Amino acid sequence: MITTDCFPVPALLLRTNDPAAQRTIRDFVGQQAETARSLSRALSVALRSAHDTRARGAVFTTAFEAAEDWRHRAALASPHSAGRYSPRWADRFRTSVTDDNPNLFRIGDHARFRDGAVWEPATRTYQGGTETPASRTMRQFEALAAARFPLSPSADVVCNRVALSGGHVAGGTRLLRGSAARRAAAEMAARISARGGDVSRIATSGHLIYISSAPEAARRAIFQTAMTLLALEHATPADALTAWSQAAYLLYQAPRKKRGADATIRTFLVASGTHLLPRPPVFLHDIDLRAYTQTYDSFVTELRAAQNIAETTAGRHA
Repeated sequence: MITTDCFPVPALLLRTNDPAAQRTIRDFVGQQAETARSLSRALSVALRSAHDTRARGAVFTTAFEAAEDWRHRAALASPHSAGRYSPRWADRFRTSVTDDNPNLFRIGDHARFRDGAVWEPATRTYQGGTETPASRTMRQFEALAAARFPLSPSADVVCNRVALSGGHVAGGTRLLRGSAARRAAAEMAARISARGGDVSRIATSGHLIYISSAPEAARRAIFQTAMTLLALEHATPADALTAWSQAAYLLYQAPRKKRGADATIRTFLVASGTHLLPRPPVFLHDIDLRAYTQTYDSFVTELRAAQNIAETTAGRHA
């Protein structure tokens, strides 16, 4: 049974210590679980008449597109009148990532996620406040991202390498620092300014780490490989778990929309995993940040272990 337990709330969203405000944020997992159940039922029906890998891959692709459509509709129906996830920005949930408009996201500046932190214009930093799940999480993943860079100070780009069908290798999400990160920050500031947004608190200098989406051709190939992995006939449950875990990493290297990719991917992965695994999968929190900052092997090992622990725990309670 797919339940809300499959969807831990990303700690990066918990930027307050107020229990009532946190409950409001956690309410969204109910929508995810309901949508995953619906997608799972649709997959069950469609897969019955899909008799080869290509046909099954098309079924999984259709389910992913349905998850993307749900995330857009959820944004349109959001009760929040302001903020990144309000109906005002719903079009962002169906706007495609392109080479001219890549996804950019800063890893770091954990102080701004503290509850009650105050912006100091003189130092251009956030001061004070108390730790939150979000501030602790951002500190953790900033350290993980920084550790991915080689010792050479001139190495400003680290690319997540992924295996494709046929033994080829492609570059997925990229980690940026130094001049590459500063260029990304300037691009972000220019985009926000063009939309009439406030860019006074966006740092474009100093120690920065950014995440940037892969080129479009690579993302298409990575996405297709993920669908194929899910569609293959798997000889054992262990093989199925490995394929599903690998597909999860691949999907995070190939975001298709400007906003909402994490919820879309998690919802789809629970629905598809229900067909491949002995029980509905569970996630560690902030699985997207884990995929961006970890290598392919590290991520797959961690996600596989989480499913094995969940299965062992469920067995003891049976």
